[in-house]
Amino acid sequence: MLMAARRAIALAPALLESEAGEDRLRLRRLSGPSTAELRETAAVLAHAFDDGPLARAALPHPAARSKSLRTLFGAALKDAVRFGRVEIAYNGKIVGAAVWYRSDRYPMPLARLLRLVPDYARVALTCPGGLFALWRAQRVLHRLLPKEPHCHLVFVGGRQGEQVGGALMQRLLEDADAEGLPIYLETQVSRLTELYGRFGFKVLTEGIETLPGGPATWTMWREPRARWGASPIRSYRRN
Repeated sequence: MLMAARRAIALAPALLESEAGEDRLRLRRLSGPSTAELRETAAVLAHAFDDGPLARAALPHPAARSKSLRTLFGAALKDAVRFGRVEIAYNGKIVGAAVWYRSDRYPMPLARLLRLVPDYARVALTCPGGLFALWRAQRVLHRLLPKEPHCHLVFVGGRQGEQVGGALMQRLLEDADAEGLPIYLETQVSRLTELYGRFGFKVLTEGIETLPGGPATWTMWREPRARWGASPIRSYRRN
């Protein structure tokens, strides 16, 4: 689920680049089994989503939330590099990431979930109630998934101040448009619906409660375009 928070996406009109060009933001698909890169990416996403409404509702204690999110994102990334798509943004270090799947690869079937049981067990030991709450919310969200083939943007986040969200979104738009696929996402931050709207997303469902007394969720959908048009984001390099 896309637990968007204040730090989770920066839809900036431009990306910063040093005069020497050494710190230019680059995007690259994360596809290898590098434990170090997976750990670093998980840490970036955990920090970005630490203040997300759903994360705070399910994992109210800051220390347990931080530890659990790192483990959960590490598990999610291990699956996504094999069966989905992980795009990282870096400028000497990893500063952001986006995770998405084709709809025929998500949600995870039981065989893939079983591979992640050791990670889930660690979270259960740290915060058993939190793991159950997230599972319950996920069950509700899975019932809302469109049946039409699409790309599902599960997470997008970055380090505060790095302004990487727009570039990562643009990469997804280009890839989905090239395949002629719509894009689906979820957010628990209502103000982000307007920002996603600038990328062509429309609200599908509004204010769905996934946990009793928990934050509302908005689901959104973007139809593919033959051509996205002129992009204001120019200062990143494709690899």
